[in-house]
Amino acid sequence: MHNDEQYKKARSLLFRYLTYRSRTKKETSDYLSKKGFSPEVCDTVITELQELGYINDRLYAQDFIRYRKDRGIGSHRIRFELLNKGFENQHVDELIITLINDHEELETIERLINKRIQKNSNFDQRWLARQISFLQRRGFSNHLIFKALKNYGLAE
Repeated sequence: MHNDEQYKKARSLLFRYLTYRSRTKKETSDYLSKKGFSPEVCDTVITELQELGYINDRLYAQDFIRYRKDRGIGSHRIRFELLNKGFENQHVDELIITLINDHEELETIERLINKRIQKNSNFDQRWLARQISFLQRRGFSNHLIFKALKNYGLAE
């Protein structure tokens, strides 16, 4: 009886937790564990909600990649963020390969550079180093950064 009450309480809390935004299996497991539920109750509730489609890591990752990509974040940083959310290397790499290509990333880099270029800017080495550093922090690969800068005539 006690376990059944714990199950109902965990299920109710998890439904409320999922109303704000979608979550990964790891996030939901961590949430229930932090609330003091036993691993057996956590596994049972999470498995049920996965079967019902409320927890879907693959769909979550696809949405996350699209959202971050639209916000001007590169594939390296997206990969790092997904790994920190508990996804496996292989799954992350497969999704990134299917959802992000070099051409799109190059266009994003060029759009970001275009926003950062000001009229009468002094395009000296310091400015160029700052732009490269900015784009690297955004998660873009060096070869795409230098290709975009070369397209602008800013790098050799």
